[in-house]
Amino acid sequence: MIKNIENTIINVKFENQQLDLPDKIKKEINDFWNQCKLDNPNLWNGKLLCVSDYKEDNNKMMITCQITDYNHHLFDERIGLSSEYGCYNLVAGCLLETNDNYYVIGEMASNTSFPNGLQIPGGNVDKNDIQNNNIDIVNTLLREVKEEINIDLYDNSQVKSFQIKYISLPSESSHAYLLIAKAKLNMTKEEMQNHYEKYLSFLQKNNFEIEFEKIHFIKKDLAIRQLNKFQNQKRSYLKELLELDSKDITI
Repeated sequence: MIKNIENTIINVKFENQQLDLPDKIKKEINDFWNQCKLDNPNLWNGKLLCVSDYKEDNNKMMITCQITDYNHHLFDERIGLSSEYGCYNLVAGCLLETNDNYYVIGEMASNTSFPNGLQIPGGNVDKNDIQNNNIDIVNTLLREVKEEINIDLYDNSQVKSFQIKYISLPSESSHAYLLIAKAKLNMTKEEMQNHYEKYLSFLQKNNFEIEFEKIHFIKKDLAIRQLNKFQNQKRSYLKELLELDSKDITI
């Protein structure tokens, strides 16, 4: 489920302790990870944050996170765990819209854990986003959008406005809390395409990691019809997000 949280005060706290899992589940996760590494040697098992507590009270939201590993997340995503031991990771993403009303959707590179899948720019919180046990989710957004698509959300020449607008809550198909910003670009579809092609060329020439193999543009007033034409796998939140935003629904 995706909710509009435009007028919500968001506090994200960090508890510096490892999420505890039973030994049996740890072994299953490690065995699964070793097989994944054989299939895709590019995978890397880094630390990520897992939501241990989530509360809402009127216009306030409190999210508390502990530490887990990426292999826990991947196992839960592909195999599945009960809610008691699931990896409810904290993610930040940004829905970009050009000034001629096209959504910018990324297609993941074929060597990633979501090959050729469609999603918005974004990613997990890292240690640089944590100060005094507070998590700066805006910093996560700034970093991930810059790294993946070379857009600086604080650059007025590129971005007219942005704010955290939605949250995607966990479901049976996705054990994640996704905080979603909406950004209106000071670029047309064509200008954004040229901007990204230059960035992609830069990444390729310097042998830097490529997150998005390409970007796609979906007309806002035809969003669901155009999204459905793609045969690629899609993040579970994507259809609902575009449907909600394209109708300017406030919940």
